[in-house]
Amino acid sequence: MAQSEKRKKPCATPTILFVYGTLKRDQRNHGLMREARFLGEAVTDPRYTLLDLGPFPGMIEGGSTAVYGELYEVGPHLLARLDRHEGVPRFYVRKPILLCASDSADSYILVHQERIKDGVIIQTCWP
Repeated sequence: MAQSEKRKKPCATPTILFVYGTLKRDQRNHGLMREARFLGEAVTDPRYTLLDLGPFPGMIEGGSTAVYGELYEVGPHLLARLDRHEGVPRFYVRKPILLCASDSADSYILVHQERIKDGVIIQTCWP
């Protein structure tokens, strides 16, 4: 095996990320997504709650609301930057969520949900 072949690292598998707030197209933080590949619009299974926290929304587990958003294919370097931007693990955690049609994707879920008392529930509708 040639020396250059030994140094090559395997490509990291991209993550499918569901975004529902300021990272979506036409929103103020979408510029952070320029390296991501847009896969289309998507909707969660109706088992979440979306809260209006003022300058941004936050999704929590539990509830009966379907949350509408967008799917992106995100590489590991961009995912690390997005995690920092979203305050993982202090404010959000990134974890798998259920989408309609039995699909799943990673998304940002608020942590310390019991502290989010002032958030107003957003009744989502498409889009």
